[in-house]
Amino acid sequence: MLVTIRQLQYIVAVADQKSFSKGAEACFAEQSTVSHQVKLVENRLGIHIFKKKSQPIEVTAEGVEVIRQAREILEKVEDLIRPFKPAGKKHQDSEV
Repeated sequence: MLVTIRQLQYIVAVADQKSFSKGAEACFAEQSTVSHQVKLVENRLGIHIFKKKSQPIEVTAEGVEVIRQAREILEKVEDLIRPFKPAGKKHQDSEV
Protein backbone atom coordinates (compact mmCIF):
# COMPACT_ATOMS: atom_id res chain seq x y z
CA MET A 1 0.00 0.00 0.00
CA LEU A 2 1.27 3.43 -0.92
CA VAL A 3 0.75 6.52 1.18
CA THR A 4 -1.61 8.85 -0.69
CA ILE A 5 -1.54 12.61 -1.09
CA ARG A 6 -4.92 12.76 0.67
CA GLN A 7 -3.53 10.85 3.65
CA LEU A 8 -0.64 13.32 3.85
CA GLN A 9 -3.15 16.20 3.77
CA TYR A 10 -5.05 14.61 6.66
CA ILE A 11 -1.87 14.17 8.71
CA VAL A 12 -0.78 17.76 8.18
CA ALA A 13 -4.28 19.07 8.96
CA VAL A 14 -4.45 17.11 12.23
CA ALA A 15 -1.00 18.38 13.17
CA ASP A 16 -1.91 21.97 12.32
CA GLN A 17 -5.24 21.87 14.12
CA LYS A 18 -3.99 19.68 17.01
CA SER A 19 -7.27 17.82 16.74
CA PHE A 20 -8.67 15.00 14.63
CA SER A 21 -12.12 16.58 14.45
CA LYS A 22 -10.81 20.04 13.52
CA GLY A 23 -8.34 18.51 11.07
CA ALA A 24 -11.23 16.65 9.46
CA GLU A 25 -13.24 19.88 9.23
CA ALA A 26 -10.31 21.60 7.54
CA CYS A 27 -10.22 18.79 4.96
CA PHE A 28 -14.02 18.65 4.53
CA ALA A 29 -13.97 15.04 5.71
CA GLU A 30 -15.50 12.97 8.48
CA GLN A 31 -13.44 12.59 11.64
CA SER A 32 -13.74 8.81 11.41
CA THR A 33 -12.33 8.88 7.87
CA VAL A 34 -9.36 10.99 8.91
CA SER A 35 -8.67 8.80 11.95
CA HIS A 36 -8.86 5.65 9.84
CA GLN A 37 -6.56 7.03 7.13
CA VAL A 38 -3.99 8.22 9.67
CA LYS A 39 -4.08 4.77 11.29
CA LEU A 40 -3.45 3.15 7.89
CA VAL A 41 -0.36 5.33 7.39
CA GLU A 42 0.86 4.58 10.92
CA ASN A 43 0.44 0.85 10.27
CA ARG A 44 2.23 1.15 6.94
CA LEU A 45 5.17 2.99 8.54
CA GLY A 46 5.14 0.97 11.75
CA ILE A 47 5.07 4.08 13.95
CA HIS A 48 2.67 6.37 15.80
CA ILE A 49 2.46 9.87 14.34
CA PHE A 50 0.29 11.32 17.08
CA LYS A 51 -0.09 10.80 20.82
CA LYS A 52 -3.83 10.28 20.66
CA LYS A 53 -4.44 10.21 24.41
CA SER A 54 -3.42 13.85 24.83
CA GLN A 55 -5.62 16.88 24.28
CA PRO A 56 -4.70 18.80 22.27
CA ILE A 57 -3.17 16.13 20.04
CA GLU A 58 0.61 15.97 20.28
CA VAL A 59 3.04 14.75 17.64
CA THR A 60 5.43 11.90 18.44
CA ALA A 61 9.16 12.17 17.73
CA GLU A 62 8.70 10.00 14.62
CA GLY A 63 5.65 12.02 13.65
CA VAL A 64 7.69 15.23 13.51
CA GLU A 65 9.73 13.79 10.64
CA VAL A 66 6.67 12.35 8.88
CA ILE A 67 4.91 15.72 9.05
CA ARG A 68 8.00 17.58 7.84
CA GLN A 69 8.28 15.30 4.82
CA ALA A 70 4.51 15.40 4.22
CA ARG A 71 4.66 19.21 4.05
CA GLU A 72 7.53 19.02 1.54
CA ILE A 73 5.65 16.53 -0.62
CA LEU A 74 2.44 18.57 -0.56
CA GLU A 75 4.41 21.68 -1.48
CA LYS A 76 5.98 19.84 -4.43
CA VAL A 77 2.56 18.65 -5.58
CA GLU A 78 1.31 22.25 -5.45
CA ASP A 79 4.41 23.35 -7.42
CA LEU A 80 3.55 20.71 -10.02
CA ILE A 81 -0.04 21.80 -10.58
CA ARG A 82 0.32 25.57 -10.09
CA PRO A 83 1.47 26.34 -13.68
CA PHE A 84 -1.54 24.49 -15.06
CA LYS A 85 -4.20 26.18 -12.96
CA PRO A 86 -6.05 28.64 -15.17
CA ALA A 87 -5.96 32.12 -13.66
CA GLY A 88 -9.42 33.40 -12.79
CA LYS A 89 -11.23 30.38 -14.21
CA LYS A 90 -13.24 27.94 -12.14
CA HIS A 91 -12.76 24.98 -14.43
CA GLN A 92 -10.76 24.67 -17.63
CA ASP A 93 -13.51 22.69 -19.40
CA SER A 94 -16.01 25.55 -18.91
CA GLU A 95 -14.61 27.37 -21.97
CA VAL A 96 -15.23 25.46 -25.16
